[in-house]
Amino acid sequence: MRNKRAKLVSAAIVAVFAATSAVAAGATTSGTTDAADGGVASSDSSSTRSASEFKLADPDTVPTGQGDYITYGTSSAGTKCGGTKHGFKVPMLRHGSGDDVGIADCAVGDALPKKNIGEWADKSGGVWAPGVVEHKGKYLMYYTMSKKGSKQKCIGLARSADANGPFKDDGDRPWVCPASGRWAIDANPYVAGGKLYVAYRDDQVTRGIETGVSVVGAGDDGWADKNFSSRRTAITSKDIAWDSARNKGNNHIVENPSMFKAGESWYLAYSANAWDSARYATGIAKCGTKPIPRSKCAPLRSGVKRPYFGFKGKAGLGPWRGLPGNHTGPGGMDVFQAENGSHRAVYHWFQRSDKKRYPITGTFVWHDGGFAVK
Repeated sequence: MRNKRAKLVSAAIVAVFAATSAVAAGATTSGTTDAADGGVASSDSSSTRSASEFKLADPDTVPTGQGDYITYGTSSAGTKCGGTKHGFKVPMLRHGSGDDVGIADCAVGDALPKKNIGEWADKSGGVWAPGVVEHKGKYLMYYTMSKKGSKQKCIGLARSADANGPFKDDGDRPWVCPASGRWAIDANPYVAGGKLYVAYRDDQVTRGIETGVSVVGAGDDGWADKNFSSRRTAITSKDIAWDSARNKGNNHIVENPSMFKAGESWYLAYSANAWDSARYATGIAKCGTKPIPRSKCAPLRSGVKRPYFGFKGKAGLGPWRGLPGNHTGPGGMDVFQAENGSHRAVYHWFQRSDKKRYPITGTFVWHDGGFAVK
C-alpha cells in the first residue's frame, strides 16, 4: 500500500472508469480500472491518508450522498463530537469532503441504538462488524450479534432512509443463523449491475476449527435469495496456511470479507489470524469476472503462505506489501469509492500497548504489479 506510480487521473478518464466499471456499493465498491490484468488504475492524490484516535474495530465506510462519508464499526465507547464520553452500539464517524475522505476522531452518534436491535438478538451484548450499503434509495445495515439465549453469533438486517440512521431492525428473526449452531458474522454488502450481494464469514461451509467466507445474492429488500440458493464459497481457512501461524490456540480464522471489482475481475479482501496480535493481516484473492465467484477465489502473491498486506516486522508474517505507518495487526479492510469513483480503503490496526483497535483510511491503487495503499 505505498509508493509512487499512482498519479492524477484526468477527469475524463475517471468518468470513463466510473461508467465502465463502477459498482454502486456502500461498503465495498470499485469504480476504476487498469489495462493490466486485474489492476486498479492510478488514482488521484487528493485524499490524505488519515488515522483516527477513536477506538473502532471492523470499520466500514459509506458515502452519505451529501458530499462526505460515514464510517461505522464494532461497538465501542469513545468521545462524542462535542466532547462527552458515550458507549455506542454502532459508532458513526462522519468525515471528509468530496474526494478527500480522511477519518474523524469522534463519533456523531449511534447508528443502531439498543432499542432498534432485532428481538432475535441478545441486546446486552455488543454489535460486531456492521456492513452498510445504499440500495434502491435506502440504506441497509447487516450486523452481527449473539442470538438470544445462546452464544451463537448470527447476522441481522436493519434499515434506514438515511446514512446517518438511526437504523432499525423490525424483524424477529436474523438474516442468517445456521441451524447447526455454527457462526455467521462480518457481513459486507455490495451492489453490481443494480443487484445486491452479501459476503460474510460463514462457518457453516467448514467443520471443527475451520472457518470460511460465503457470497450470496439478495433481493431488493436485503434478504438473501430463497434458501440461499445462489450462495457460493469464496475461500476457507483450509485454502491458506498463515491463518493460524504462531497462534497459541488452534483456531483457523478467515473473516471480514470485502468484495470489490477492478478492471474486469472481482477480488476479495479478507482478514486472518488472531485479531489481537501483530499477525492479524489482510489477504487479497482473485475471484473471477462475476460478482458471485463461480469457483473459489485464488490468493494473490504467494497468498497461501503469507498475507498480502500486513505488519512488516519480526512479529508479523512476512506480508507481500506493507501499509502506511506499518501498524501492527492491520485487518478488517474495506474497499470503497470516493466521490470521483477512485478506490479507497479503510481498515483497523491493533495497538499492543492498550489492546485497542483504531481505524485508518488510504487511497487504494494499482502499483508495481499489485494493489497498494497510499
